[in-house]
Amino acid sequence: MVDLTKLSVVAVTEEIITIGIVATLTMDLWQRFLQAMGLPPTNWGLVGRWVAGFSRGIFIHRSIAATPKVPGEVAIGWAFHYAVGAAYAALYLAIMRLGFDSEPTLVSALLFAIALLVAPWFVMQPALGIGFMAAHTPNPAAVRLINVSVHAVFGFGLYLGAIAASLVGAA
Repeated sequence: MVDLTKLSVVAVTEEIITIGIVATLTMDLWQRFLQAMGLPPTNWGLVGRWVAGFSRGIFIHRSIAATPKVPGEVAIGWAFHYAVGAAYAALYLAIMRLGFDSEPTLVSALLFAIALLVAPWFVMQPALGIGFMAAHTPNPAAVRLINVSVHAVFGFGLYLGAIAASLVGAA
């Protein structure tokens, strides 16, 4: 079992940030590959527009694309994207270490990342106005397949990030 009295807050924070950045960057590289194959890039400006609405109490949009632009929305979207990656890394480490008394594994990272599809499919996509599991997009099945691939790659990145953190001594 993990001895919480021997954990360094700084070391754990460094590990979380390392894993979160590596996982999110791995996912971004995969999305660049998909873009090179002809798929449209993720529009982080739309995500930033959604997040910027939180401070005004706006969480759900009929169509985020029809919502007026917000200054700095692209930067807000990218920052949110990496913050979520770090939050997911923290949750993953907590589940593995405190729940399973285990270090990260490739299989657990992949399963965790696939389970995270609950967030975009049942929270973010409906809130952006594209429906549950992208049901209101022109090709929902294609969007879902892309979502699964991106999350699987994020899981691979979680595992790579855990390896990187252990190599640099962030753990």
